[in-house]
Amino acid sequence: MNQVVDEELLKRFADGDSASFELLYERHRGGLYRYMLRQLKDQQLAEDLFQDTWSKVIVNAESFEPNAKFSTWLYTMARNRVVDQIRHLRIVDKLIDDSADEVDSQLGANQIEQNILEKTLQADKQSMFLKDCMQKLPVNLLEVFLLKEESTMTVKQIAEVIDSSHEATKSRLRYAYGQLKQCLSKKMPDWVSSGEGHE
Repeated sequence: MNQVVDEELLKRFADGDSASFELLYERHRGGLYRYMLRQLKDQQLAEDLFQDTWSKVIVNAESFEPNAKFSTWLYTMARNRVVDQIRHLRIVDKLIDDSADEVDSQLGANQIEQNILEKTLQADKQSMFLKDCMQKLPVNLLEVFLLKEESTMTVKQIAEVIDSSHEATKSRLRYAYGQLKQCLSKKMPDWVSSGEGHE
């Protein structure tokens, strides 16, 4: 069942198979929760909206269009809830949760061959610097970066979620990674020049 695509799992759930929903939830809960937590910077609020989004999945499972991509549909609902909440609470500037999990390896968790202790210290340092650099990203760049890093979506799917063109979304991602790399290069010149950064 692990090989079944998301869209088929949702269809099976809509037909009454609760195990299919559990598998969908397991596949997407981590990325979706981190996306919400880092956008809202409020654990309780992120948990509430996270549960609300999954409730919407349950309620709307039968109306899901079979030719659509589940992850796009899921993150569109999540983003709409986040945007509504940000507008409501006027917390646009509070986008990163310092207590969130370490960011994935693409922007710096890969380590130079050293002993385990040095690797761990280096990873902690990179994670701290990355979070600091992420806080400096404009809202529109941070959003596409988080959608890319916290989901399995393609650029095209992210474009659908944020209601933008493929090229504009690609440009935002390029700018986001470029600004992050530039920021990190000032904080960790040896790390960036060693080729560990994201291209």
